Amino acid sequence: MTNRFLQHGMKIGGALVISGLLITAACTQVDPEPQQAAAPVAPAGESGKEQAPLRTKEVFDQAKYKDRLTIRYFHMPNKEVATGDSILIITPDGKTMLIDAGIPEAGSQVVQYLDQLGIQTLDIAFNTHPHSDHIGGYASILAKKEAKAFYSENLPYTSSSAYRNAMAQVEKKQIPHRTLEEGDTFELGEHVKFEVFSPAKGTLPDAVKTFDTSVLNANSLVIKMTYKNSSFLFPADIYKDKELELVELKGKSLDSDMVHAPHHGNATSSSPSFVETVSPQVAVLSSNIFNNLQILQRYERNNAKVYSTGLHGNILIASDGSKLEVITEKDWSLK
Repeated sequence: MTNRFLQHGMKIGGALVISGLLITAACTQVDPEPQQAAAPVAPAGESGKEQAPLRTKEVFDQAKYKDRLTIRYFHMPNKEVATGDSILIITPDGKTMLIDAGIPEAGSQVVQYLDQLGIQTLDIAFNTHPHSDHIGGYASILAKKEAKAFYSENLPYTSSSAYRNAMAQVEKKQIPHRTLEEGDTFELGEHVKFEVFSPAKGTLPDAVKTFDTSVLNANSLVIKMTYKNSSFLFPADIYKDKELELVELKGKSLDSDMVHAPHHGNATSSSPSFVETVSPQVAVLSSNIFNNLQILQRYERNNAKVYSTGLHGNILIASDGSKLEVITEKDWSLK
């Protein structure tokens, strides 16, 4: 792991006023069909204080970071409903991969973000699991954008309209569909490599007897991305029991410079042993509604810098293969 990275925006660490946030932060879970969620903690500027200028243009500046690997966490605003994940990866040689697409209603927002970046074609449209807050937006995204390949786990969820509508676009456009499992590898461009850690080889779809929320989340695709000396772990929505299983099976292979906090940074996940084993420099809580201070602090105690789409808006992480640079759309502080 590298020891250096630059940061734009406010550090969360010592600036947290713990007692106040503990009262307002709700430890909720993300429902596969998102309903009303707890209200977010107000960012700086919404309580009468002057707010710093937004860095939206820098986060979406394609030319400035074209020679680096970039990861953009898309913020899909909604004050009442959890909108899910959508993460865009662009390699230094211009290859693109979208990890998840948010809820169906968020698809048009993701299309707008792709338009801002001048992206008409995705090299890989990637779905971690078939919950609506991860696959739902693909119906409208794939209707508007081209995709050269669609990657997912082997877990059809035909009782879900979000799944059916997304897969209808894959079929309509005849997008090649590849299913992944533990041990599979693939590449994005010349220098960016991926390894699949979960679900276990040969277990899907037969291992899933019910489509309960916890079952689908447990079988999420877990992937590790490597670019030169930088590494990035994307564990989707796995819970603590799956985290512990991976710690036992993969050990130091989980060590990564950046981690996508499992299950949107909810209390179901990010167990102490998982956080310690991954030992990230950067952790991202991908949720439009920030809801768990305890998880944020757990990563901080393990020397990670923590960012949340619900607090920082759109987030850009850029890597030259050695160090990470993080740019947030807005600052956040309780001061």
